[in-house]
Amino acid sequence: MTVPSYDGALAEFSALRTEIDSRSKYQQQILSLQLTLTTALFGLGLAKPVPLGVLLVIPLTSYLLCGRYVAQRSAIRWASRYISEQLSPRVPDGLGWSAWVARNRRPDRLIDWYLPMLICFPGASLLALCWTLRLVFVPGHRSGWATTGLVIVWLAGLFAAAGCGYLVSRVFRDRSPAAPSNS
Repeated sequence: MTVPSYDGALAEFSALRTEIDSRSKYQQQILSLQLTLTTALFGLGLAKPVPLGVLLVIPLTSYLLCGRYVAQRSAIRWASRYISEQLSPRVPDGLGWSAWVARNRRPDRLIDWYLPMLICFPGASLLALCWTLRLVFVPGHRSGWATTGLVIVWLAGLFAAAGCGYLVSRVFRDRSPAAPSNS
């Protein structure tokens, strides 16, 4: 009779935990980049004589960074789910990590995760759009093409802000970190 080996499952678990840790660090780097970039652009956009239109970059960069942030979170969830559903059953007594996380959720996700993400990504975008509203839609000393271009960029920023809001709310609605293991 051969004894089943679970060394492979443990090695996979170790590799996946390393990947999860790495992706968590990427998330923090993305968040730091978003905060730094937004602060710098607001500072630049509010300085004189730099045009206020530089703020129109914020919704677009916020959307791109929000997408990367959410992609890292999704990859973490997939790895956690794989650990729970595929690796844990292959190890005697299971691994238990994902199931433990699912059982021990922090109840205050609204205040400690969701609201800060709404402020950081779509909130900064909406603030920039509101700040530039007058610049874009009040007639000034611009040609028709310049006005049309600003309106198009502003509308693209509005769609990007909506996309950020959707991405963040979709992640928030997904309450569990991974499907808990039956073992």
